[in-house]
Amino acid sequence: MKTIYKSLRNISLALCATMAISSCDSFLDTKPYDFVAPQTFYTNESECTMALAGVYYTLVYEQTYGNYYSCMISNVDDLSYYQRPEGQTASYVYGNDHSPSEQYIWGAWETLYKGINNANMLIENVDGADMEDAIKTRIKGEAKFLRALYLFEIVKNWGQAPLVLEEAQSTATTSKLNSGAEFYTQILKDLQDVLSSSLPEKQGASDFGRASKAAARHLRALVYLTRGYQDYADVNDFKNAYDDAMYVIEKTGHSLLEDYAMVHRQSNEANDEVIFAVNYNNSTNNNNNQQSTYYLFSYREGWEGLAKSNFYANDYGDVMPSKYLYTSFDWKKDRRAEVTFMSPLNGDPATSVDGRTYGRNAFMNTTQLGSSSTGVADTVIHFPVPTEEGFRVYSKAEQDAANAASPMKFIYNYPSGSYKDCSEDDYFITGLQGNSSATRAWLPVYKFKDAGTLYGESGGSQYGSRDIVLFRLAETYLIAAEAAVMKKDNVNALLCINAVRERAMHNAKEQGLAKYEGTVTIDDVLDERALELFGEAPRWNDLTRTGKLAERVLEYNWDVTHITGGLIQTQLSAATNAKYSLRPIPVNWLNTLSNGQELGNNPGWE
Repeated sequence: MKTIYKSLRNISLALCATMAISSCDSFLDTKPYDFVAPQTFYTNESECTMALAGVYYTLVYEQTYGNYYSCMISNVDDLSYYQRPEGQTASYVYGNDHSPSEQYIWGAWETLYKGINNANMLIENVDGADMEDAIKTRIKGEAKFLRALYLFEIVKNWGQAPLVLEEAQSTATTSKLNSGAEFYTQILKDLQDVLSSSLPEKQGASDFGRASKAAARHLRALVYLTRGYQDYADVNDFKNAYDDAMYVIEKTGHSLLEDYAMVHRQSNEANDEVIFAVNYNNSTNNNNNQQSTYYLFSYREGWEGLAKSNFYANDYGDVMPSKYLYTSFDWKKDRRAEVTFMSPLNGDPATSVDGRTYGRNAFMNTTQLGSSSTGVADTVIHFPVPTEEGFRVYSKAEQDAANAASPMKFIYNYPSGSYKDCSEDDYFITGLQGNSSATRAWLPVYKFKDAGTLYGESGGSQYGSRDIVLFRLAETYLIAAEAAVMKKDNVNALLCINAVRERAMHNAKEQGLAKYEGTVTIDDVLDERALELFGEAPRWNDLTRTGKLAERVLEYNWDVTHITGGLIQTQLSAATNAKYSLRPIPVNWLNTLSNGQELGNNPGWE
């Protein structure tokens, strides 16, 4: 069915020309050209390779996973929320303003369909090209992998949508909503074709960022796992999910790195744990990755001596971790705490994720840093953390004295006590810096930090170019653990979840991180995914897949239950769990159709 948008092929076309932007000269280093008609293209290997590079365009240039849209629609969960409590945007909360008219919902929908259209064009035309059959099947395999990935993003977020498998030729005046069952059938068909193609099991360093059979099998495991919870599931879905995950673990050459810090070390991005990543090649010519930006906070607002700086990058700071997440980490026994957040580890170039000194648990005077050849500057904000020397809780009198001194030094104590009460925790109080009552400050997430981030010094907003890891083997283990739980195989659930847990102990300050014992539950798996994959795997999808959205958000997200007098809490409940487990279909798209009103929307969003 030819549908969706007016001349989609002219909007963000998949035909690209190779433009080297790093020493790697990767085929993924591309710049999009204007439209080239299919009848004059796709004639040989060179043209089809350029077209394939364009199918990756949605990942790299459209920023499907590293931009504001994905950030805004992903963090409505138990682990994070919007940093300005009185300015909670509709996508972050469960109130009356969350609607089909949100620009964030439309932006994600539109981008994914652009990617699907680009894949469709190549899949339709590659068979007619003059090239070896093995190369042809490899190119088609990569295109089908990406189409399956984009289709999966649509079905797991919207549940129903147009299943588009042909190039969009013209403006569509009517459309239909295909069922989730139809989407899953097509996704699994595409992935089986990938596994039957000439793609390698694992990509080498020179082709890092390209699809592989291991990536297809990891994705298929997650597809089976997700469908397994649906009312149209196949009886073997959880078994198939487990089998695919274990195949990736045992037979593809991927392996867990010994140290969690090395997983996120920017200089070690192309490592054996990474199965598939959005590859930017760390070039300043391709600063499209916004991921690190949204995990800081607005550090320039209200603090004397702090201004937006390339030391700390852009500071839009939309994602604030929940107290539940902070208090879930055992800092001394779990290496992941120091890697995930600003910490002494991230202030040491030998261990920090970006190889620099600025990730320690303090913000320094950026004006002095910029003018100092030694990099020494006054501390403006100090976040005490359990692994720093002399860690303790500062009294209110000590904090006030530090704040009144010259130069001023703000001290924000680490959250303590029950996650059910944030009212006395420094991170959750607005305006402690005195000049900006609308903002809060908290220990930022740092594992995505990019040493090459640009911050708009020449006008406009620019971001980073480190890779975005989409699939890595630790998640494969946790997919296997979840599938084992669902098929009541507790022995293997324990083996898989504890494999991840055991790695977390390596190089920790102290030994003795407790491993799982007894019966593993879905909540255990979600808890471990929180510690291992925060900010990497979309948490909202984890909660909607398992049917735990309302339960865990209401239990662990203090903002959701307290902002605007508890209005959000009255909107989100067990009764509305089904509604909020699907995105609303964008009204922007429905309004382009003559039968848009007839299509309606997802349950509860009419």
